[in-house]
Amino acid sequence: MELQECKGIAVTPGKPNSARVQSVPVASLGEGELMLRVLEVGICGTDEEINAGLYGAPPAGTDYLIPGHESLTEVVEIGRGVTDWVPGDLAVPIVRRPCPEFCPACARGRWDMCLTGDYRERGISGLQGMLREYMTDRADFVVRVPKTLRDCAVLVEPLSIVEKAVGETLQLQHRSPVPPQRALVTGAGPIGLLAALLLRSRGLEVHVLDRRPKDSTKARIAVAAGAIYIDDSETTLEDATKGMTFDLAVEASGYAPLLFRALSKLGRNAALVLTGVTAGHHALTIDVDLVNQELVLENQLLVGSVNAARHHYTAAVADIARWKKRYRGLLPQLITSRHPLDRFTDALQKSPDGIKPVVEVAQA
Repeated sequence: MELQECKGIAVTPGKPNSARVQSVPVASLGEGELMLRVLEVGICGTDEEINAGLYGAPPAGTDYLIPGHESLTEVVEIGRGVTDWVPGDLAVPIVRRPCPEFCPACARGRWDMCLTGDYRERGISGLQGMLREYMTDRADFVVRVPKTLRDCAVLVEPLSIVEKAVGETLQLQHRSPVPPQRALVTGAGPIGLLAALLLRSRGLEVHVLDRRPKDSTKARIAVAAGAIYIDDSETTLEDATKGMTFDLAVEASGYAPLLFRALSKLGRNAALVLTGVTAGHHALTIDVDLVNQELVLENQLLVGSVNAARHHYTAAVADIARWKKRYRGLLPQLITSRHPLDRFTDALQKSPDGIKPVVEVAQA
């Protein structure tokens, strides 16, 4: 197909609230590449902060950045040398790409563990993102999605983050002779709820903490997934779990003070994994000697995790396919609002019970 330009969203990194609709170039289809029609893009806190001018870096030679890194696309054309894709296939592009030095981690396909920090990320740093009608990408950097998952496949990228964070933390916990039985998830946003689903599917008892009432959408989804929901504004974590400790905790709220409350609820040989960067500035008085003693004497782990590799994406696709059968109609409920491309900024407006806003890029 002959296509030189399409409609997209552009921001000027460092300039607050600069998001606008404009024509953006469409690269010619190269060898080993796919031409992709962007169907949907999920919006997260990273997109909000990029539009707020807090960070984001355009590709070399341009002064704007196309945001958006959680996407679902459709293959519309196949480049020379591509043999395992056909037009009409659904695909999710991988966000992070290897560093130019091709460090030992990137050379092994673990660009999520890049040693140089010179990696690029679609829609975030050094590579244009997915908030545009069409884009090209290398076939080896997209992941196939069954058409049966069309209504919730935009969740693959955020779930890939959870697959890595939870999966690798559980691997570390293999040092314990007893596998983890009980988990705490702090925050009932998309990452927190997907973590609850993943942990429940692994057989753990899961408690989800947020500050929304028990009749809220977030609480209902958590309970439908088989988790125990705690409204921290009504009953505190400490009161609701008195006398109880957790083998694994996933901090998904991005609120730093909650990190230390979760840490205080860990049991012996337990682990706390952090999945997001906290925002703002919160001053706390902490007994650091007590924290040190607990971590050492109780064999506890504190783990940070970001981004994902290809195998985490494929694991996310497989889990979503299983959950579609196990939790009928539940996954699409995580998508709480939909917006057209030219109303992208509406998707940035937070609502108390909102979970995952999605921009519908493709025209009906």
